[in-house]
Formats: sequence, C-alpha cells, structure tokens
Amino acid sequence: MKNLLGALVLFLAFTVNASAQETFKKVDEKVEAKTDLAALSEVVPVQGTLSEDLFRLFEYKYRNLNENLSAERKVELAKIIELKLRATLSADQMQNIEKKPGLLKKLTN
Repeated sequence: MKNLLGALVLFLAFTVNASAQETFKKVDEKVEAKTDLAALSEVVPVQGTLSEDLFRLFEYKYRNLNENLSAERKVELAKIIELKLRATLSADQMQNIEKKPGLLKKLTN
C-alpha cells in the first residue's frame, strides 16, 4: 500500500512539473527588441550608435527573459535595464519617458 501511494505521489509530482514547464513561451529576441526600440523612439529621438546600443540592450533583456527566470531575477534584470537606460540617455530624455505612462515599465520588464 505504501509503495502504491508513493508511486502515485511521484506520478503527480512529475505531471505538475511537466505542465509547469510547458506554459513558459520563449519570444523572438530581435523582434521584441525592435518593438521596444520603436516604442522608445516615439518619445525620444534615437539615431546612429545610440539606436544600435539600445537595440543590443533590449536584445540582452529578452535573451535573459527567455531563460525562464525566477521572480527575484526578473526584478533584478529590470533594475539593471533601467540603470543602463538612465546611464545612456540624458535627464531630459528620461523625463520624457517617465511622462509617458507605462513606457518605462514596458522597456524594463
């Protein structure tokens, strides 16, 4: 009886684990990075090397998000992305981003 109960518990544990892994979907890093860059360029003009640098930053963000990070790691990644944005853009540009509701959150999360 104990063996049967143990086998049932293991079966259920593996079933729940397998279904949790299936719900995570990876996104195309380049497409999502272009979307973020387009949203940013609507508010702040980005050209030349600044555009390339920001594209690589957003690509880095989505590459890391594709690794199915824990909630704590996602928060840390969002902080890193925000700090890099603040270091790259001027104070006036950051004010323009912050004036647009939800934009900074979209760019960092």
